[in-house]
Amino acid sequence: MPKRGERKMKGDRPDAKHSKSVVAFLQARMGSSRLPGKVLMPIQGQSILERAIRRLRAASIIDEVAVLTTRLDEDDVIVEESRRLDARVYRGPELDVLARFYEASQELHPDIIIRATADNPLIEIGSIHRIVKALSFGNLDLCMERDLPYGTATEAFTIEALEKANQLAQEASHREHVTLYIKEHPEIFNASFPVAPDPLRRPHIRLTVDTPEDFAFMDRLIGRLPEGENPLPLSEYLPFVLKGLDEGECKALDSF
Repeated sequence: MPKRGERKMKGDRPDAKHSKSVVAFLQARMGSSRLPGKVLMPIQGQSILERAIRRLRAASIIDEVAVLTTRLDEDDVIVEESRRLDARVYRGPELDVLARFYEASQELHPDIIIRATADNPLIEIGSIHRIVKALSFGNLDLCMERDLPYGTATEAFTIEALEKANQLAQEASHREHVTLYIKEHPEIFNASFPVAPDPLRRPHIRLTVDTPEDFAFMDRLIGRLPEGENPLPLSEYLPFVLKGLDEGECKALDSF
């Protein structure tokens, strides 16, 4: 892993002038009130965790993907699956997720962190490039695209913003939700929430796995477009999702 300010280049990348190290921190744990163990449930032969890792790795701007889980015994299986996938693993507090992120950042020292969660098997890959570029060239502390389908967005923020949030945040909600303190304090942090490109602007669509119904729909959806070595763009799935909404196969976000 390069030191902060250094970057390992990944072939011919469209952002060749971008020189900051970028690491994706993927939150994952087995505990879930609605669907325990969901992150390891298989969709078309791959766990949801594996699908999230593969999509993050498909973003050439990312140098490394690290899975951040808890120290609970029940999450040992996440460590095993992550190692099988050659992903680095960090274990930290269960509820103080902000501390978990901070501790991992002090070992990896990335300039920019991408936050993603392991219950989202269709992360929008292109958005990662857009928010990292906006963060870098806009002198921002945090950037996240608005109006993407629910469960497909990621967040980009600087390690300096994470360190400051970890130092200042005291409330339990700010410790559990990593970027909430940053978003709620514009007097301290410079955050931007640009609108997603029009073809992807579908905020009423739900593409996450939180319930058995979510899982069944995502399994059918991904099964209609089998992936090869490389994950498919989110845009290729959206026509099938819209068709499912029309036919009552899935529900819009506002119906949950």
